[in-house]
Amino acid sequence: MALCIVAGCTETLDFTQIEDYKLKPVVTAALASFTAKPIQFFDSSGTIQNNSVSDVFEFKGFDERYLRNNVVKLIFNAEFKNEFDRDVTIQVDFLNSSNIIIYSFSPIFVESFDVNPPPFEEEIIIADNLQVLNTTQVKITASLENSTTGLNPSDPSEFDFKSSVTLFIESAF
Repeated sequence: MALCIVAGCTETLDFTQIEDYKLKPVVTAALASFTAKPIQFFDSSGTIQNNSVSDVFEFKGFDERYLRNNVVKLIFNAEFKNEFDRDVTIQVDFLNSSNIIIYSFSPIFVESFDVNPPPFEEEIIIADNLQVLNTTQVKITASLENSTTGLNPSDPSEFDFKSSVTLFIESAF
């Protein structure tokens, strides 16, 4: 004769724990990058120097409803290299669909011949800057400092700029 005894202990399962769970993904995406040469600071004839150049890039980061509703923080990151013989200031602005500036980052100052400056980083808390969610474009302006002497349009030196955004998302499960 065989006797089988099964014993076990059980604990009440708490299915309400899932209500407190938050999904917190972090997403990093390239934003804008460019390489500028001295010739790009001249008019089409190559004779009149401009002290600044701007470009506008499309930004679709907040087109997705999930991101718009759940992003809590954004970090703008930038890396650069300046081979120019003068300082360069970079201004990055977020624009809405009407080309109105809705957020301006702190100006980025890069000294002449600085080919290994520390990266730039600026954080935006979305709850404090809800207008950022209306960003559809990014405007980047590079301005030359020390412009008392002209650039040589045939100078092969370059100014490199690369940027990205890191989005911090929180959503209930």
